Amino acid sequence: MKRIAIQDGLEQLKFDLENNGYEVVDFQDKGHIDAIVYTDDYGGFKNLNDMGETNTYGAILINAKNKTVEEIRYIIETRRYGSLFS
Repeated sequence: MKRIAIQDGLEQLKFDLENNGYEVVDFQDKGHIDAIVYTDDYGGFKNLNDMGETNTYGAILINAKNKTVEEIRYIIETRRYGSLFS
């Protein structure tokens, strides 16, 4: 199961991702994170530097603004924002 850190204020997206089988945590949670979902105001990023463990492969950053849950799921699963040739 992929762990997704999500910014406060994105409750509907959190609910949708949980219903699609993802473990959704707050920015403050420690441990391995596969993706970080935020909006363009960067409100919760101040706590990211306080994380004790690091992720060996790195977490993909996903700006949720103007994206559907399907688009966000695609980004999480492929670790890409879109096709190289689209």
